[in-house]
Amino acid sequence: MKISADALGARLAGELDAGSLDSNPAALAAHAVDGKIPSLLCLPSTPEQVSWILRVSAEAGAAVVPWGGGTSMRLGNIPRRVDVVIALKNMTGLIEHDDANLTATVQAGMRVASFEEILGRRRQFLPVDPPHPERATIGGIVAANVNGPRRTMYGGVRDLVVGMKMVLATGERIKTGGKVVKNVAGYDLGKLFIGSLGTLGIITEATFRMALLPETAASFVASGSLDRCGQFVAELSRSPLLPAAITIFSPGVVDIFGLDFQTPAVAVWVEGFEAAVARHLHDLGAIAGSAGMTGHVLGAESHQRLWEEIRDFGADDTGVLYRLTVPAGSVPEILAGFSRDAGEAVCYIAHAATGTIHVSMAKGRPAVQWFSRLADLARNCKGHVVMAAAPAELKQGIDVWGPAPPGVSLMREIKRRFDSQGVLNPGRFVAAL
Repeated sequence: MKISADALGARLAGELDAGSLDSNPAALAAHAVDGKIPSLLCLPSTPEQVSWILRVSAEAGAAVVPWGGGTSMRLGNIPRRVDVVIALKNMTGLIEHDDANLTATVQAGMRVASFEEILGRRRQFLPVDPPHPERATIGGIVAANVNGPRRTMYGGVRDLVVGMKMVLATGERIKTGGKVVKNVAGYDLGKLFIGSLGTLGIITEATFRMALLPETAASFVASGSLDRCGQFVAELSRSPLLPAAITIFSPGVVDIFGLDFQTPAVAVWVEGFEAAVARHLHDLGAIAGSAGMTGHVLGAESHQRLWEEIRDFGADDTGVLYRLTVPAGSVPEILAGFSRDAGEAVCYIAHAATGTIHVSMAKGRPAVQWFSRLADLARNCKGHVVMAAAPAELKQGIDVWGPAPPGVSLMREIKRRFDSQGVLNPGRFVAAL
């Protein structure tokens, strides 16, 4: 920084509410990023205050890290610097809920669980399912592009966000989209910010497309060899059934009311009207039988617990978590490849209909050495892999996003246009942007 932390704090204090600046060592340590502790913690309560903090920080040459609920802070490269953390915990307002048009606008600091509670009063919900929704924030799941199991049916964050407001590194406030589902003519600027990990600007508000709460929901779970699981998923994909989620998981990942899976298993989430759910469960049993598998139906509490464990997979682990994205048809091949080589040392969940695979390994250098092996497996299927979480000491000298993509020069130019001084999350994104 060009000035001291005390001098920067004094400049910021003039426009912020009392208690909006924190330099307590314990609070700062709780907001460390990969072991790098900030000098100041800012807690703005309005977009105008976010703008002021960014403008002053940019003038001081201070590196700024946006902070939501902290659930995705293990994602990304080790930042070059961490001077100021902007936590949006005080920006939690519901701006508007247009339940007739199935849209809602909310400030970025609202917890996902709180948002779902509000929507549930009108029999609606946001079908994102991020890990730990009681801590994850709206802005955080958009910035990190967090997608849960039901992306199969409802789409991902990119599909559900219809408008946003952001503050750029210069303090300039901008917006994109609006408060109706069809509102973009030409390039959708908001797509740049979704998944950019706060490197282009800080999201202060988002408008989402909602879904109606289903009448009922249940799960069908069948276990067997990976070959049988693959056969089950293939037959399901050829059927007229429309499940909300299809997930393959390794032994030991879930423990549901005495169902101790000794082999891989497939979990299928079905929801909707009672008659449709009953028909799905009946047909799923027939498909499992043709694949040589025996299934179990889970309802109510067991159904909820199953998907909570799948949803939170790897989120609290201290080890290494990889995320592979491959064509959906390649999922069984990928699972067979690294299961054969890694054996019981690997745990995984694979969302078979969307091609997203999460692989968890115990903390240690061997887990890091698997990065190149997984990258080869994914590349052979026209996919890619990201080290989604790891201890800081294991990230040293590694780009956790993998090899730079062909469009990296364009990404650098976009970063330069939006954040020419490299103020926001410097070094954490692809190719150390």
